[in-house]
Amino acid sequence: MVTILAVIALGYLLQAKGWFHEGFSKSIADLILKIALPASIFVSVLKFITKEQLVSFFGASLYSLITVILGYIVAWGAVVLFKVPVGRRGVMLNTFVNANTVFMGLPLNLSLFGEEAMPYFLVYYVINTLSIFTVGTYVVAIDRPDGTKNKGIEWKSLCSPPLIAFLVALAVVALGIPVPSFAQNSINIVGSLVTPLSLMYIGINLQQSGLGTLRIDRDTVLALAGRFIIFPILMVLVLLAGGADNTLLKETFIIQSTIPTLVIMPILAAEAKGDVDFATNVVTMTTIAYLAVLPLWSLFLFFI
Repeated sequence: MVTILAVIALGYLLQAKGWFHEGFSKSIADLILKIALPASIFVSVLKFITKEQLVSFFGASLYSLITVILGYIVAWGAVVLFKVPVGRRGVMLNTFVNANTVFMGLPLNLSLFGEEAMPYFLVYYVINTLSIFTVGTYVVAIDRPDGTKNKGIEWKSLCSPPLIAFLVALAVVALGIPVPSFAQNSINIVGSLVTPLSLMYIGINLQQSGLGTLRIDRDTVLALAGRFIIFPILMVLVLLAGGADNTLLKETFIIQSTIPTLVIMPILAAEAKGDVDFATNVVTMTTIAYLAVLPLWSLFLFFI
């Protein structure tokens, strides 16, 4: 945990010192999403998943899939019960259910559990990605204060480089296609950029957001409770009800269920003419609050 915070702090301090020019964080994001993460995922699948494990791999996805479905149901109930205003509802539903698995979930998972847990992270990543770019984008798109319609499910976004790399790697494993060692080594070097760059990216964005602009209102508190308490509890209950006995799977799924909400939330809200300030506030608040939340949930893992 100290190591993680140190790298995040480095990104924050370097940004504060003016080392990075405008647009640098976007360049890092592109490098991670389009190059480093696909490389990391491809190598991890080849390294940790065998042909015999493919069936159990997809079976494990049921835990996260069921939790996501329950999460949307509970989140919608909270939206109705607390009368969350139009323009904030889509953001609220996404905050409850969908996590920033790439820029926070992956580096944290690698730091806490090592590469051995990578297959289980990939399971969660796939379900989370499908959730974001189907139901997630749809509920934001229809949550327009002006009552007009917007584009719904982002089918094109499902064909992201990380997901494509994951599917290609699964095909390579299933078909037994050999990959030259020099190619694997080269891809592995590129993939190793993910953790340090992702952690620095978090620090850079925290500094750019400006800690002084944060505010806490009723809807923000509800969003924080959904992301850090309600959804992780749903995950724990589903794992217990399903009789999950793999320690790494349980630890990975529980920690991933506590990860702060996705950083593209303000962009989605802006496209739908929703409450962009609320979306930005929620993203920043969940990221900062997670510094206190992570140790608590990490401690909880000792009791399961």
